[in-house]
Amino acid sequence: MAAPTLAATRVPPRWRASARAIEPARAPSVARASFAASRVARARWARSDDERSRGRGLLVAAPSSTARDRFDCETYAGEDNLWTTQELPRLLEFYPKKNPCDGLMLTRGSWSAVASADGASATLTGAMAFHNTTRGRHDVFVPEVSPRVTLLSKRADVRDFETEVTCAPRHPGNEPAARPDGHWPAYPVPLDGSTSMEVRVVIRSRSRSNSKSKSTPDPLALLDAAWLRVSYVAYGRHGRTTHEQQVVLPLSFPDANRAPLLAGTKRETRDRGGDLRWRTIKPGLSVLCVPTHLLCHLDDPVSVIKKYVSKHARAGDVVALGETPLAVMQGRFRHPNSIVPGVVARAACVLFNRFASVATACGMQCLVDVSGALRVALAAVVAVVARVFRVRGVFYRLAGAQAKLVDDVSGTMPPYDQCVTLGPVNVQRCVDAVETRCGLPCAIVDVNDLTKIKGSFVTLGKSAGVDAAILDVALMGNPAGNDDQQTPLVLIRCDAKRRDAIVEEGREDERRRRDAAKRGGLKYVQK
Repeated sequence: MAAPTLAATRVPPRWRASARAIEPARAPSVARASFAASRVARARWARSDDERSRGRGLLVAAPSSTARDRFDCETYAGEDNLWTTQELPRLLEFYPKKNPCDGLMLTRGSWSAVASADGASATLTGAMAFHNTTRGRHDVFVPEVSPRVTLLSKRADVRDFETEVTCAPRHPGNEPAARPDGHWPAYPVPLDGSTSMEVRVVIRSRSRSNSKSKSTPDPLALLDAAWLRVSYVAYGRHGRTTHEQQVVLPLSFPDANRAPLLAGTKRETRDRGGDLRWRTIKPGLSVLCVPTHLLCHLDDPVSVIKKYVSKHARAGDVVALGETPLAVMQGRFRHPNSIVPGVVARAACVLFNRFASVATACGMQCLVDVSGALRVALAAVVAVVARVFRVRGVFYRLAGAQAKLVDDVSGTMPPYDQCVTLGPVNVQRCVDAVETRCGLPCAIVDVNDLTKIKGSFVTLGKSAGVDAAILDVALMGNPAGNDDQQTPLVLIRCDAKRRDAIVEEGREDERRRRDAAKRGGLKYVQK
């Protein structure tokens, strides 16, 4: 798949009208004239009749018929991916309302990928854009850009690979043009304007390049993802500040066609199913933890569920998606390098125990940015007073819905464990879209290892076909895990004839948990 020619990204002149801007474009506006002639056959949008009539919902580009090898998926749809057109308003929602990123926001953008014919290398090409977010007050300069990339793998030594990352400006009118020496020319981003750059990541395998045998196993398949970090300087009336944008680019994709083994299959008789195996929670209630690739901002929940779950589901099944993976797909994560804790965040974070995600200044500052400093300060003051009367949980009720959903550093799997992740938005619209387009009832849940201790978890949203009581029993043991299992999707299958018995067994388990908690037999160990 050839990399598209990149043009300057256009931004609505009034980006602050975010409530409507979050919805996808009504037409494939991302299909720029510069590459539309060569890719017109691919610009077909997978939308239901209901979405066409309303012009809204979660839109996903149809997979490319020319994409090759491991990259034949919706993730690398290039600029055909309408999901990425929603990125700027999504980012602006959880950055400071006043002058976000000091007036210069870098979006992660759309990406395409292609592997070489001999499997020795892969090239990832992205169109990232700088946006002036000063609301038409003044220009902001981007004088310096420095990308670097790190390879991630749980199965291979990354020293066997070499990487090369370059960036080239693609300014409007190609002025100033890219220099052959790679120097980034300083550029003023105009009022309510933007400019683009092309980022190219080349990954080469030393073992395959040095091997004369074509029968050598594909080494690139051992890599999980490329982690790109782009540092850039914002220069203007505020002075000179450095910011960083994080982009995760998956390289390994599990086989979505694997047939899962039935619940109760002995471990020694397992076959090609690998770790795709039904687990019995209660007689008549089973769950299938479905592995996916390392999810990123290029993925949307409908496409991911269609790809990995739909083939294994049958009538009556329910799919549960973790709230953190959904937030990652919405791009709602920030590296501490881009967070500047204020007075309110530094003062309020000391009120919480060490297990809380808002117990650090950066974690609390992310909440301040979305809820407002005044609201967080008032919630902290009232919470202190409430504790005198032994009333807990007041802060989370007053500080906003995101207070319970923030995941601090180490709260999720690598490389997102180095970032602060906020909770997802538009949850109900997401689950409704999954049920409409995939035919599966869906729930977005916040389940973790503390669930086993507390005996409860948060359901952020669920479609009409979800049985809440069965959902509680199936997920109370956190079957998806909290380490790097990379199984964000859980398919739940319940025998309707045993439904009442399963719910009663779940209630009995809860009574035993409460008795154990009273005796002090349940403790949470931080990992």
